[in-house]
Amino acid sequence: MSLSDFEQHLFDEIYEKARQKAQYWNEDELKMHLVGPLMLLARIDKRHKIEVFYERPLHATILNYSLSVICDCLVATPMKFNKPKKPYFFLQAYKRGRGDDKAPEAQTLAAMLIAQHPNKDGKPLYGSYVIGSNWWFTTLIGEGYCSSRDFKMDNRQDLLQIVFILKQLKALILER
Repeated sequence: MSLSDFEQHLFDEIYEKARQKAQYWNEDELKMHLVGPLMLLARIDKRHKIEVFYERPLHATILNYSLSVICDCLVATPMKFNKPKKPYFFLQAYKRGRGDDKAPEAQTLAAMLIAQHPNKDGKPLYGSYVIGSNWWFTTLIGEGYCSSRDFKMDNRQDLLQIVFILKQLKALILER
């Protein structure tokens, strides 16, 4: 994949900000300065088909266990009144390190498990989580779960790879 001149300019600005400040951001700053701009750069939204949502609750009872999570960011088919209908991708953003009170990988997996229930289509669900300046991508198919290597948001090539993964995510969702 490649970026247009405009996208390259935006990417360069995002990268410089991440390189200089990512280690100091809190969760909200990460979403505002990195996640939101990356979603814009990847052009995730597709009218009436795919939309990015922030701070949305999900809950379900699975095998008599009650699961609930507030998704820092999720990509879903939108319903009227700007509500997510069918979720495809979840991002739990920013914990300073492993061992924080809330483990973002566990939160991401919980959101993915919850989404399997209403989706009931057997198709993969995708996720991502951030710990410090490291970003991982995950996939859940049935009971099979896997996680990628870490991508460092303050590394130019890794950050560019994150953009391309998000662009590919959109293509995967539209192929469903």
